[in-house]
Amino acid sequence: MTLHFSSFKKKIGILLFLMVSCGSIHLFAQRLDTLINTFGAKYRPERIHLQFDKQTYSPQETIWFKGYIFSGIAPEQKSKNLYVDFSDETGKVLAHDVFPISEGVSRGQFDIPDSLKGNLIHVRAYTKWMLNFDTAFLYNNNLNVIQPKAKRIKGKPPTPKATLYFFPEGGDAIAGLSTRVAFMAEDQYAQPVNISGEVKDNDGNKVADLLVQHDGMGSFYFIPDAQKTYTATWKDGQGETHTTTLPAIHKEGITLSVKASNGEKLFAIQRPENAGDNLKELHVVATMYQQTVYLANISLADKTMISGAIPTAYFPSGILQITVLDKNMRPLAERIAFVKGKDDTFHPEVGFSKLSFDKRGANELIINVLDSVPANLAVSVTDASIGTDSSNNLVSDMLLSSQIKGKVYRPFYYFLSDSDKVNNDLDLVMLTHGWRRFDWDKIINKEPLNIAYPKDSTYLSLSGKVFGATPAQLAASGTLFAIIKSKADTTNKFIMLPLNSDGTFSDPNAIFFDSLNVYYKFSGKKNYLQNSEVTFMSDRLPSPGHIPMNFNDIVKARLYDTTGLAGSRNLYDQYWAMAHFKSDNALATVTVKTKQKSLTEKLDDEYTSGMFKDDNGYTFDVMNDIAAQGAMNVFSYLQGRVAGLQISNPMATPPGLSWRGSTPSLFLDEIPVSDASQLSNMSMSDIAMIKIYRPPFMGGFGGSPGGAIAVYTRKGADVAVDSKTGMPHKTIAGYTVIREFYSPNYLSLSEDQDKFDARSTLYWNSLIMTTPQKHEVRLKFFNNDFTKAYRIILEGINDNGQFTHVEKVIQ
Repeated sequence: MTLHFSSFKKKIGILLFLMVSCGSIHLFAQRLDTLINTFGAKYRPERIHLQFDKQTYSPQETIWFKGYIFSGIAPEQKSKNLYVDFSDETGKVLAHDVFPISEGVSRGQFDIPDSLKGNLIHVRAYTKWMLNFDTAFLYNNNLNVIQPKAKRIKGKPPTPKATLYFFPEGGDAIAGLSTRVAFMAEDQYAQPVNISGEVKDNDGNKVADLLVQHDGMGSFYFIPDAQKTYTATWKDGQGETHTTTLPAIHKEGITLSVKASNGEKLFAIQRPENAGDNLKELHVVATMYQQTVYLANISLADKTMISGAIPTAYFPSGILQITVLDKNMRPLAERIAFVKGKDDTFHPEVGFSKLSFDKRGANELIINVLDSVPANLAVSVTDASIGTDSSNNLVSDMLLSSQIKGKVYRPFYYFLSDSDKVNNDLDLVMLTHGWRRFDWDKIINKEPLNIAYPKDSTYLSLSGKVFGATPAQLAASGTLFAIIKSKADTTNKFIMLPLNSDGTFSDPNAIFFDSLNVYYKFSGKKNYLQNSEVTFMSDRLPSPGHIPMNFNDIVKARLYDTTGLAGSRNLYDQYWAMAHFKSDNALATVTVKTKQKSLTEKLDDEYTSGMFKDDNGYTFDVMNDIAAQGAMNVFSYLQGRVAGLQISNPMATPPGLSWRGSTPSLFLDEIPVSDASQLSNMSMSDIAMIKIYRPPFMGGFGGSPGGAIAVYTRKGADVAVDSKTGMPHKTIAGYTVIREFYSPNYLSLSEDQDKFDARSTLYWNSLIMTTPQKHEVRLKFFNNDFTKAYRIILEGINDNGQFTHVEKVIQ
């Protein structure tokens, strides 16, 4: 049975009624249920999965993707904008893109620059709303980039360093009570490590063996003694011996244990014999997707242990969080368990009506959705030799990985079977990845969360705000007149934007992609707003500039001479060799050209002098950087863009500036500035260039151990006023342009016939829609010049909120 969100809520209501009527206190149940559900509805988290055409790329290739955005058990309907940041292994953001969301899905692409250094592209995706919560739940993924042989790193990868972690079930090990302790061993790359060992107390007595059950995880039972400490002695995969101390033993508290049964989760709660009164009257609360599914009051006044069952037969798949609170609503123990729903996936048929592995052979792929439910799908066809990683896909990401803290190794394994072995392995993941979704104090006391980013409930459109004007001046001016011109349209469009009392203006119908040149002026006979600052697209999040990277991820991605990605490397070597051979044969003449100066080099020649011409640093062409127009000031623009330069509170007066323990010197047009507010109060539209000099900077007077920030104002022809109209103008950014995947048609005569075809992605389609009337889709594509096996990956959702992942290799 597939559960819509409404039917899920209905079943929750029935379940709660049964529990309350079996002896629970009505007021407690009603109050806590209302508090949790109100909190859950108000702060419902969103989660994202990106489906890529493949997992391994080379420079100059295009990354194609489709995004799925869910809230609870349904596609997200309110958030309208998906942000995707692409960065290199240094953390430098190569692209900060925004794509519209419709019915919980989005799509886009990114071109990998030929100049890319390193072996990965880091992808981070999020909505504005997600930035209000733990950043661990933002979507993050590393895609492999295979460089030509000349750029590859030689040698052996570093030796793995294993670490062992222990997790008492429920949170704490309580003296005198039988406790299950789970453990997890992994290396610095978050890969599981197979260990063996034993646990002894401080008297040398053995209390348990360490036996791995699955992917570096296992568990054991023991009865801890508060007067003793416990240490594990164990060996890693290389035979090296280690010791790890177990968590401290608590004298007071409760234990919470959970086991799965047919259609329910069984729980047991135990307290010590001499427990205080606060451990004798308890509350048990279970939630899924931040909605209450179980409530009960329990009494341990005349017993030390009690058990119960939570019916889960009709729950959807996901994380069940069970919390035990004392009579004062303080959490004592917590456990997460996984519920496997019966109908969370659907299963389209994928096959060929025409199959050919010939050079540029024609193929026809058939996708048939048998259900009578509309579906939204995306499919990729790639050379099967290209390495892929389907261990985390749409199904496992949405139902497991995106709901849990910490990395889950090979998550799709837990959805391949419903056997006891797989389910027991999955429960180890729950035991070793415990987390707390709720801040119970805030819920009980009805404290609101600090929401800095309201939901993007409208699409990006032409909008902005006037700063530095009074309400009376805004009312007198009335309207902002704008002439807009896009790259794709040679004609000018005239728009009238009424000014609101707070200075904001917008036209919700003016949704645009790429960038616009906007020329503007205010109405009114008197120019009250001539000294006001106008910012456009302030609702569009600025680029973070830099994203902190995990060094171990960088090392893991480097392509050492191992067999991990041998197939991908060999195939790309063929691509490069054959492409080079073809291009050599095609060369007719060679033209030697002198290197032209870049825009930043030209700016540097025009604006800097003396020691300020030093190139030991960073140069930012503010005039031609669209992101600069969305920055509030110089320091917010620079924040995160320069490695080592720390900028805190960029909107404060003064902002916090530090580099290698010293404060950078500030310059405006190469004149020292003692007051940082002189720079922070400048309009970004007045700035031509910013230069950052690494410490120590020897220019200015006496030099600076903390480096320097030099701001250059526009001059001459660079001043942002149109020479023809006399109107100020700005270049503003909207949505990133969404391109269509190009697939050659070799049945027609075209220039493609003479080109060497080295495509590793043979077909990509992110807009496959099926209906009950049109449930079969036929898609045509052509082979490249040498592929002999195809990998087909199909993912998508349907109107019931079900997921699908189909993967086939045809050869």
